[in-house]
Amino acid sequence: MTDENLPDFASEDPPAEVGRVRFPFVRWVLAPRTTWQARCLAADFGEGMDAKTAWAMARLVRHPDEHGYAMAHLDDERRATE
Repeated sequence: MTDENLPDFASEDPPAEVGRVRFPFVRWVLAPRTTWQARCLAADFGEGMDAKTAWAMARLVRHPDEHGYAMAHLDDERRATE
């Protein structure tokens, strides 16, 4: 294959990096499976999803009975920012 047939990757812009969502160490220790699922969820969603929302969504998948706690947890954040 000659150089003429190869794509010119050097001229293309590199893919944009999306900031990773970070979770406190305590979350990793106390609920590693939920935290891993939340990290994957936030990575799949891309920019715009914060760690708290991702963690609550991942937690509710495995523990739907904690819906009230999760909503109160997220509502506390909204009140703090308003």
